[in-house]
Amino acid sequence: MNLSFVFREAFRGLGRNITMTIALVITTAISLALLATGFLVTGMTERTKEIYLDRVEVMVQLDEEISANDPDCSTTPCREVRELLEGAEGVESVTFRSREQSYQRFVEVFQDSDPLLVQETSPDALPAAVHVRLTDPLNTTPLDPVRDLPQVTAVVDQVDDLRGATDNLDAIRNATFLFAGIQAVAAIFLIVNMVQIAAFNRREEISIMRMVGASRWYTQAPFVLEAIVATLVGAVLSGIALFAGKAWVVDKTLDGLYSSQLIARISNTDIWAVLPVVALVGIIFSALTAQATLRWYVRK
Repeated sequence: MNLSFVFREAFRGLGRNITMTIALVITTAISLALLATGFLVTGMTERTKEIYLDRVEVMVQLDEEISANDPDCSTTPCREVRELLEGAEGVESVTFRSREQSYQRFVEVFQDSDPLLVQETSPDALPAAVHVRLTDPLNTTPLDPVRDLPQVTAVVDQVDDLRGATDNLDAIRNATFLFAGIQAVAAIFLIVNMVQIAAFNRREEISIMRMVGASRWYTQAPFVLEAIVATLVGAVLSGIALFAGKAWVVDKTLDGLYSSQLIARISNTDIWAVLPVVALVGIIFSALTAQATLRWYVRK
């Protein structure tokens, strides 16, 4: 096969249908950028779950009698709760905090972020509590033996907050994949139209080449290469957009959340890991679409 002919004809075709080529490049770039964003959000969600799961605790709040009169969990009702939890399978650690210790911890956490809240909160407002770390924070069944005890007023499970946060990230990821799919459909139609127009403009040339013995692949290769080149340019543009968006939008917007470790950081390494995969998917997708279009519309 004369590769110089294939490349020359492919680039001639791209220049001949310049407006459609530009439309295909832009549409492909948007589609691939959205697809890559979906993968990046998926990875960020998983790492965010790990951040929260490493520090998730369940707080078993105790009644006023224990809170007011038992500073070291020495009374029978408090020891009952503690012993049930320590003996439960799936419990990693159990820590008792008296009312005073709970208030001190509250002050440590909020004195910088919300000093007014600290001023307005009485030292007697917080109950004594047993803090539990679970082997699997998403499995709270080890807490079942103490949930209905009369001295337990509430079981505060932070995993519910984690589920809410990750559900929001999952919704963003799903929406991103949806829009990527819509853009992919638009790219398919553009590839189909581009190949049809290019094949129609060169129908006489293709007929002559076939009559003198050129193979079907030799005559069709330039059209497939046109779609691949346009997709490759779109992949490069999508990569530039991702790096620029990360540096100028994402990092600046989420800097506070990153610093507080409330959400996992998206790094340049993450983008470099995703881009080749997304670009390869786009190239294969466009090549197959172009080839299928040629088989369907070109009969000579």
